[in-house]
Amino acid sequence: MKRIGLNYLAIFSVFFVGNLILNAIFKPDLNIGTAFSVAFGVSSGMAIVEYYLTKKLKKRRRFN
Repeated sequence: MKRIGLNYLAIFSVFFVGNLILNAIFKPDLNIGTAFSVAFGVSSGMAIVEYYLTKKLKKRRRFN
């Protein structure tokens, strides 16, 4: 679980900073709320999928 949390923070940071940079380049104003919501949604989705897949793989390895 600790590894998934650290991976979540890394993905969140990358997407948040990337969205801020893209907003600064292509839009006249800096939308911090939009960057936060996109980064939060993407990183949460990826963390949930990663947790589900690791849980399922551990269960499958246990029976083999």
